[in-house]
Amino acid sequence: MPRLQILELPEGADEDSPPFVLVIDQAPSTGPLYRRFADDMDLNDSIAARTGARAVLVFEDTVDIPANQEATR
Repeated sequence: MPRLQILELPEGADEDSPPFVLVIDQAPSTGPLYRRFADDMDLNDSIAARTGARAVLVFEDTVDIPANQEATR
């Protein structure tokens, strides 16, 4: 099942909120979500604009974002 993660980007001097990228990983290339993003490049811009993200990235493989990892005890 695809996962949704947030990758925070460095803040610029003139920004009110931290910029970020939406990262969708574990999306099989044969699945509808992956195919939809591959077929419609404007979908990235549309979703990014609606959520305030800089971009939406979709990957078939797992993408580990260290800041999103839970601390292990």
